[in-house]
Amino acid sequence: MAGTVGLGNVVVKEIRVKTALSRSGLPEYDYALNPYLGCQHGCIYCYAMDFTRSEPGRRWGEIVYVKANLIYALTKDIRKLKPGIVGVSTITDPYQPVESRYKLTRRAIELLCNAGYHVSVQTKSALIIRDLDIISKCGKSVDVGLTITTMRNTYRAVEPMAAHPTARASALRRIASLGIKTWIFLGPVIPGVNDKVEDYEPVIRLAKETNSQVIIDRFRPRPVVIKFMSRKLNPIYPATRDWWSETLNSIMRLCREYGVNCITAEDEWEINRKREK
Repeated sequence: MAGTVGLGNVVVKEIRVKTALSRSGLPEYDYALNPYLGCQHGCIYCYAMDFTRSEPGRRWGEIVYVKANLIYALTKDIRKLKPGIVGVSTITDPYQPVESRYKLTRRAIELLCNAGYHVSVQTKSALIIRDLDIISKCGKSVDVGLTITTMRNTYRAVEPMAAHPTARASALRRIASLGIKTWIFLGPVIPGVNDKVEDYEPVIRLAKETNSQVIIDRFRPRPVVIKFMSRKLNPIYPATRDWWSETLNSIMRLCREYGVNCITAEDEWEINRKREK
């Protein structure tokens, strides 16, 4: 550990890493870059809890590890790795509040774009607006996705420390207005939480307004997540096949009505697997 500091109610610990880029297990990315371990947003459904070792995983939303020497490690990685598509981030939010202090995501995006990599950013934070000066310089070598699970205030039950959906929507509009490719991650769709028309219809309208693709994903229960959710959410309804079929049909019907390009996460994965071959 390089050091421990406090940031509000979250404990922040600085660590050092040997590498910054890792091979991605997701077919749409060649590499993953995660400047932080753990996430201040504390979303109760986040699958990253099952894949995050040590304290940040066990105390989700309470502890964040900062990879203090990330930029140095990334500079070394860039020299030896073939340029490709980098997912920023895959197990944490790159623009969680701690990023306002450390600026690791900002510097990493600039380095990657200048080195010929394509950067794909996904966040729930309006903080990304701060970096539009460097993101816009990436041109077609960047795309930005905003996760929006619902536009209603009920989002706070599952995303306790994330930015309000209206702030995310405003950020998306601003980014799209610059000609940057944008998309919305509508997921996870959770039974009894954000599976009503009033949850996702405004998201589809936003996608139409910003010419954004929508990637739809269902709730995928995992052991650690279910245990964590059971302490925060009651009851937890089962994500049955019939429930998802009915819900997805309703979402896709709206997509067709609004003329929005919508795709499920499974279909996107399959398309990218075929491209790899």
